[in-house]
Amino acid sequence: MSAAARHRLQLAGYLLAAGLAFLAGITQINPAVRWAESSVQQIAASMTGVYVSLRVINAALSAAQEIEVGASVGAQATVQPLKVLEPVDDTVERVADVVFAVAVGAAVATVGLNPVAVLGAFVLGGGLLVMAAGLVWPNLPGGIAGLARRAVRLGGAVALVLPLVIVLGLDLGDRMTATPQQAAYAVLNGVAEEAQVLIGQDTPDPDQITEETGGRFFGRFFDSVSSAGETLQAYTQAAGVFRSEATALFEATLILIGVFVLQSIVLPILLFWGLIALLRRSIE
Repeated sequence: MSAAARHRLQLAGYLLAAGLAFLAGITQINPAVRWAESSVQQIAASMTGVYVSLRVINAALSAAQEIEVGASVGAQATVQPLKVLEPVDDTVERVADVVFAVAVGAAVATVGLNPVAVLGAFVLGGGLLVMAAGLVWPNLPGGIAGLARRAVRLGGAVALVLPLVIVLGLDLGDRMTATPQQAAYAVLNGVAEEAQVLIGQDTPDPDQITEETGGRFFGRFFDSVSSAGETLQAYTQAAGVFRSEATALFEATLILIGVFVLQSIVLPILLFWGLIALLRRSIE
């Protein structure tokens, strides 16, 4: 192929790519963005479900702390023995706040991804047009040519690379962490189901909790109370049972937060850095 033919082919390629970029910006049709939005929406939905479960558990713990038991301490009085669960309740609430922040971030990313990609498409198209003009008029100032290359890198990164790395990062992270995710969801859902039984009726029935949820957390808690009678010592022992079991709940929620951070931040950043390095080399 002659030099003139390669020149015309390169010019046609720049013009075609610029036209496609402007078309994607005008019509807002970008398959990469659609895939990324779908993936981020799934993350937001998952985190919202985790947040709701934690708030249900939080409500059950708060209700349990208000239980009063008669006790003789010099004189007859009532005490709230389950107040010892307050640190557990506070920790669940703080974890729920972190989960909520991640869910809000995912929702914001879903809303803002398309406008950012549209802007990137226009920047990409403009840079390609200037590069095509440089082929027609070779005497363009060197600063303009350099600016055009930077515009192509920036526009391509925002319009194409960023949505793709989000999709790849979320999918890769989901496949890598499938087993711990399932175990963590099982623990969280089990505790949330028990908590729903507790806050759904005025007087929790230990048998119903055990039958419906297996009674690992709240079920064992009320089994401890019913087996020893409604005494201050029984409630104190029951609180100790739940506090020992609560470790599994915290581990499960921390695993889920770590998985979502890996999927939505760590892996996309690594992939984005790698693809940008390749894009820079290819343009230069």
